[in-house]
Amino acid sequence: MKPFWNAIRDSLHHAPALVLATLCSVGIAFLWGSNIGALYPVVEMTLNGESIQSWLEKGAQASEAEAKALESQIAQPNPALSPKDRDLIERKAKQALSTRDYKLGLVAWADRFLPRNPFQTICWIMGLLMVSTLIKHALMLTNDLLIGHVSTSIVRDLRMRVFDSALAMDRKTYQAYGTSGLLAAITAAADGLTAGLIHLFGAAIREPLRIASCLIMASLINWRLLLLSLVLAPALVAIVVFFNRKIRRAAASILGRNAGFHEVLLEALGNIFTVQAFTMEPHERDRFRVCTKEMKRVQLKMVFWTGVGKPFTEMIGVAMVAITVCAGAYLVVNKQTHLFFLKVCDSPMSVTDLLIFFGLLIGASDPLRKLSGVSVMIYQGMVSSELLYGILNAKPILPVPAEPKTLLGRHHQLSLKNVSFHYHPSQPVLSNVSLEIPFGKTVALLGSNGSGKSTLIQLLCRYYDPLEGSIQLDDIDLRDLALSDIRQRMTLVSQNTELFNRSVFENIKYGSPNATKDEVELAARLAHAHEFITNSLSEGYETIVGQAGQKLSGGQRQRIALARAILRKPEILILDESTSQIDMASELQIRETLQAMKGQMTILIITHREALIALADEVYSMQSGVLVETPIDTPRFERTAA
Repeated sequence: MKPFWNAIRDSLHHAPALVLATLCSVGIAFLWGSNIGALYPVVEMTLNGESIQSWLEKGAQASEAEAKALESQIAQPNPALSPKDRDLIERKAKQALSTRDYKLGLVAWADRFLPRNPFQTICWIMGLLMVSTLIKHALMLTNDLLIGHVSTSIVRDLRMRVFDSALAMDRKTYQAYGTSGLLAAITAAADGLTAGLIHLFGAAIREPLRIASCLIMASLINWRLLLLSLVLAPALVAIVVFFNRKIRRAAASILGRNAGFHEVLLEALGNIFTVQAFTMEPHERDRFRVCTKEMKRVQLKMVFWTGVGKPFTEMIGVAMVAITVCAGAYLVVNKQTHLFFLKVCDSPMSVTDLLIFFGLLIGASDPLRKLSGVSVMIYQGMVSSELLYGILNAKPILPVPAEPKTLLGRHHQLSLKNVSFHYHPSQPVLSNVSLEIPFGKTVALLGSNGSGKSTLIQLLCRYYDPLEGSIQLDDIDLRDLALSDIRQRMTLVSQNTELFNRSVFENIKYGSPNATKDEVELAARLAHAHEFITNSLSEGYETIVGQAGQKLSGGQRQRIALARAILRKPEILILDESTSQIDMASELQIRETLQAMKGQMTILIITHREALIALADEVYSMQSGVLVETPIDTPRFERTAA
């Protein structure tokens, strides 16, 4: 519930629009009740053939007669009449006279604006009802537009904040939610919250006001009979609360299954080549069938609890009206004021009173019926808000320094001091690793799979923090520097090349927004990508590479990624098997480029390719999380002078 209150609090930034929308709801409710109440004189004129003026005059005469009868009670000596009763009768007499004067005033108004002919008056009232209905719908449209604007604005802002949070997440938190979970939050959960807010600020305010409008007018006819009709209201509330709890649980299940649905979809379509290469289409089809079947199951549960609640609420509503119909009919037919010794009215009700009273109750039942659907959408919004605000309120695992230290200029040394790390306490990945790399040095890091090389790289980029020891730039711990400062000094080119569904030019320029066209082309030449870009791609640098660069070969993707890194001119260039898919001839050309860059930046190479190892000033190997210096075997490696 608290996350949903956060969304409501965010809506207060749009207070003027919400106030105006609420005023529209008040106007809608007033016109709804007034339109039903306006039928009162129509029924009177139809049944009795009277004009409004004569009907009002008759009412004024009845009020005057009532006042005279009350005054005569006071005038006659009656020892049994207590002073308290005398005061009550006097107040009733004054009220009757006041009602007479009010009705006579209405007669003067009716003479001025309404015809005396009953049929013409009915036509005039019907025309007025049509105009008021148009006004009501204009207010309804304004109400919907205002609430839609507020709700979509809030959710758009929330989507942006969740997206920003996802971009800033540390690796562990990101892995906990997963791409599918974040996608479900930004899409399905945000849509659910939008619907919840629209119904909260719209129907949840408007429909109760419509109910109140009808009930207030019904109370003016006979408030005691109205109370009698509400005798089953507590049972109605209890049933609504019960079904709303079931609906909320079903909504939570739908949102959870939605994340799993996205996961299966993203995995299958994101790895479509692997799926097809291993003929796993039937397997993925089965996974998707199971996932959609589970989605269908929880959605049907929502449909069931939503649907089964409506008959219960409607039956209680019908029972409430039935009680009123029976009680009112008894009073009208028998011209009674009491029901089972219970006083229901001061004077017998007329047929018109009863018909309009029933009409007002039916008018109240329509918004009451709609409220059951409103509660479903609001509960979906509540469940959605829990996921969205859960992401926003997730505490970062990587601490952010309140006042980051500043490293002026280019760093002089990168140091790892007694660094230890594990993902699980029983499985250490790095153990007491120490290494010092002066600026401009090239270091090669070897090791078998699972030896800790990639983990070491992630610590250097501060995707994780060491559990023991520290990583420093010029004796400043990375934890004391701003993340943006660290990552602007380092550039990682991994074997899992990540490209965007944009042009080659935009992919190379990514991370260097101010780079010129000439600088982009120079970086491509240094990465030996310019030739295939201009000769093999139909639109050259403007060629769209497809999702994740699927229109390019693996080697082409790696060369574009290398060009992107070169263009950024980092202080520390980290190559993690970055040429694993490049042919030998191209790799030798890239080696020449890296050779020319030696001394201008620190280069850390993780590779098994001898051509790149030969570039290194120092070679280390990772063995079960321990860093071991490895002498360069000169017969094996062609050592290149620094």
